[in-house]
Amino acid sequence: MACILKNVISSAAGCKENPAGLSNYCMVVPLDSDHITTIGVNDAKNQYVITPAGGTTGTPATALKGFRIEFKGQTGQVTSEDNGGGKGWTVTGTGRVEKNTDDMAYVGRILSNMDGKYLVFFPTGNIAEDGAEWLVVGNPFGDSEFTVTSDTGAARGDDHGQTFQVVNSYQLYPEVKWYGTITKEADPESAALVDDTSDNITITD
Repeated sequence: MACILKNVISSAAGCKENPAGLSNYCMVVPLDSDHITTIGVNDAKNQYVITPAGGTTGTPATALKGFRIEFKGQTGQVTSEDNGGGKGWTVTGTGRVEKNTDDMAYVGRILSNMDGKYLVFFPTGNIAEDGAEWLVVGNPFGDSEFTVTSDTGAARGDDHGQTFQVVNSYQLYPEVKWYGTITKEADPESAALVDDTSDNITITD
């Protein structure tokens, strides 16, 4: 990457609304050949360049596929911290799931055991020429950490549920974006989600 600076002009984005916050869901896209063919960082823009897997010869796939996590509105957030000169940024995405905590518990366990081999896309709600705008947590090599905390709340009106956090400690921009479409993967067949009783423990007196 050449060290070529440019101006940051407030009117460059046009006269459009610029609200805070994110939409009420994110998409988890595994870093495997079933989902992504190639991925790289654009050295001229704070964007990922991603080729979705699939399609046919001469007709490449135009949309990524991922798994949707819906969370309570106005609980989603993406933040970043500078790692110091020349060391990139640590980027964090969060959200709180209140209504489907059973599935969130299952997904939280799976993502916790995937060694960070996924990207998490948070839609901003903006639409550009290249498609929907997403903020991305994750880098092409994985390295993300997914954690979930649970809180029932005390009073009936308290905030409650499971708050997830995905952290990637090395991204090349404080905000990394991607533009395009992400479609929802089908859930696995119920026959595939069976309890493995081989790890059951027999209690004896």
